Amino acid sequence: MYTHKILDNGLDVILINRDSMMSASVLFCVKVGSSKETKENAGLSHLIEHVSFRATKRKNTFEIKQPIEEVGGVLNAFTSKNFTVFFAKIPSQKVNETLEIMSEILYEPLFKEEDIEKEKGIILEEISSYEDEPINIVFENLYKNIYDDNFSRPIMGYKDTVMNIKKSTLEEFHYKYYQPENTVVIISGKFDEVSVLKQLNQIKSIPNLNSFKNNIISPSIVDKEIFIKKYKNDLASNYLVEGFKAPSKLDKSYYSTLVLNTFLGSGMSSLLFSKIREEEGLAYEVTSDYETYPKAGLLLFYAATTDKNLENLLGKIQEVVDDLKNNKEIEKWFNYGKNRLIGKLTLEVENNLSMALNVLDLYINYGKIMTIEEFIKNIEKVEIHNVFETANNIFSNNKYVSILSPKKPIKS
Repeated sequence: MYTHKILDNGLDVILINRDSMMSASVLFCVKVGSSKETKENAGLSHLIEHVSFRATKRKNTFEIKQPIEEVGGVLNAFTSKNFTVFFAKIPSQKVNETLEIMSEILYEPLFKEEDIEKEKGIILEEISSYEDEPINIVFENLYKNIYDDNFSRPIMGYKDTVMNIKKSTLEEFHYKYYQPENTVVIISGKFDEVSVLKQLNQIKSIPNLNSFKNNIISPSIVDKEIFIKKYKNDLASNYLVEGFKAPSKLDKSYYSTLVLNTFLGSGMSSLLFSKIREEEGLAYEVTSDYETYPKAGLLLFYAATTDKNLENLLGKIQEVVDDLKNNKEIEKWFNYGKNRLIGKLTLEVENNLSMALNVLDLYINYGKIMTIEEFIKNIEKVEIHNVFETANNIFSNNKYVSILSPKKPIKS
């Protein structure tokens, strides 16, 4: 089912052949993101992602997108702290044409000055929209107070840094990192393996003494209690994020943390939803999230509530945390977390793109292919005492709190 090859040009290729499918997903992951930028060029990786779709040496923007979209396919990309991922979902007969288009986007973009300026304008609109969203603000306020500089900056950068990025800086960054030897390609679905490998082998690797295989890095997280409260006009609710240091992706407690996070905040049957919304009526929305890197992790709670309920909400979250540390709740919720996590993974990998993204995440972090079946077996091995020990360790760490509240009108 899985074929793994390092090609002569340096491309790291994983093929997941699923003959029962009528479609495929193609994913190119360049191992560079916003954490490799400087403060002065923040947003550079995201800008490259945008401009790459404008034109290549042989195709204009219409010729890039139309062949894929006219058959119902999707062509898109996203930038993260460590990666820039370009992906496509297409009918099986379009795999080879899609590979041609995507390889040109990645390795032969035509960075025209006018296209760069157009995309800068679009990104400025994107930043403005992002900065208007209270959920984004409350999370960014937390990150910039707990992460090191490379991880605390927003992926899109800042308006002034984006506007000041020069074409030469963009081209140098692209030349350094956008090389086959710094790229992982994953294809999942129905395709012809022989023709796909032949086509990928034809991608030229440009001799470049300044390029290298980029290592995935992790943030350093402050080791002290953090409490931030900010205010914003035109808000009706208070937005709250509460976080704790958690096991990294490579930690032995990673799988037990996944189970813990799932029963805490995944679904309307989760512990937080049941206790805080259903029983107490303290918040309309309440969830948890687990952010992981090879050497760092963060468990987060998120909720939005009214002024009158804010203190009660903070108290109730603390009560939930204390109960978990004292093992009062884990036995009741353990099976829900474990079964839901396994079920969600099983359903996700029915989708070729989800399958490719899951395999990429595991491969990048573990340095080897781990099948979804192996991953699920590791979850199945988690026992109640593992989750209790993990919860105790996590919730004994420093607490990081970020709150965004409505700005009160000044009385005349």
